[in-house]
Amino acid sequence: MKKIELKADLRETSEKLSDIRNNKQVPWVLYWHNQEPITLKINNSDLLVILNKYGKTHVIWLTIWKKKVSAMIQEIQKNPVNWKFVHIDFYAITEWEKLTVTIPLNFVWESEAKKSWAMVEEVLKDIEVKCLSEDLVDSFDVDLSLLKEVEDTIRVSDLSLDNTKYDLITKSDEVVVRAVATVDNVVDEVTPEVTEEPK
Repeated sequence: MKKIELKADLRETSEKLSDIRNNKQVPWVLYWHNQEPITLKINNSDLLVILNKYGKTHVIWLTIWKKKVSAMIQEIQKNPVNWKFVHIDFYAITEWEKLTVTIPLNFVWESEAKKSWAMVEEVLKDIEVKCLSEDLVDSFDVDLSLLKEVEDTIRVSDLSLDNTKYDLITKSDEVVVRAVATVDNVVDEVTPEVTEEPK
């Protein structure tokens, strides 16, 4: 996983949140283990670039007081009207701490069921796991070639995740993707054969 760095500035208690946002910065809080939270501010465009490119599941190395702290985004608040950032919560992590994260699914290869005019229906877009920060990945691959025929399914248990690294939180029997019959297939199967009646 690519190392992401982000510079943070201390936020003074006297600063108004509206002034921070007007200066194209985002107010946020960094939560520590057994320590008082730290109030900070970051550049709005820097944060937007990271979220658009990497999403929320990456470890971010924050530069604070010329020191680097590894953290992850916990919560993002946006204005419901203009969707601008209102507030961000980060929490500091350690290398021995297991994190609860949502990992996107990446659908790869081709389904054999498509040759039978089946449609591939993606039911889940991501799954939730618990793992160490060093085991975080951008995504888990889903091999669509396992869908051989109409009505075949791939469940979470079929993803072959390394259970020494990942504790599965999403239920293992949940369907990830399935091959479903198209309307044309259903019509072909149920349309009875028509024979002419004798005159």
